[in-house]
Amino acid sequence: MNPYKFLYLIWLLPGYLLFLSVHQALVFYSVVDTYDTGKSYVAEVVDYDLKQIAAQTNGYVVLRFEADKEQHQQKLSLPVEMAGAIGKSEVIPIRYKKDAFVNIVMIPTYSTQKGLALTNMAMAAVGLFITLFIAFLVHRYTNKKLTEGDEQFVIERVDNNE
Repeated sequence: MNPYKFLYLIWLLPGYLLFLSVHQALVFYSVVDTYDTGKSYVAEVVDYDLKQIAAQTNGYVVLRFEADKEQHQQKLSLPVEMAGAIGKSEVIPIRYKKDAFVNIVMIPTYSTQKGLALTNMAMAAVGLFITLFIAFLVHRYTNKKLTEGDEQFVIERVDNNE
């Protein structure tokens, strides 16, 4: 088997970045839809943790609220950009839509959450276009290398010594 055939696996990178772009587009649309059409509730903060490890800061918040006479409790990841708006609040106003892709939107962090999804989608799309270009070049190079091996070396005698 020709080892150049493995270079075709480069197409997995644009495929993955396409998946990320579509996922972030769904997150963005769902955040906006939940905010616009979801019901407003007041959620109690059950647990809040913010981890600061060197240059990385992230955490989570656990919210509990009652919707449609049912108790709901959900753990949400909390990037550092959103942690400042939440702070040490004991209650947080939220929008909730039961069957949405993103079913809870914290009202104080709505613009940040929407902006993060849009930024992630844009970065994945830029990466997609760059890797598509690179994958095209690698694909062309691989085709060239694989077709070069099909040529046979032929020695032809050109003198007329009969």
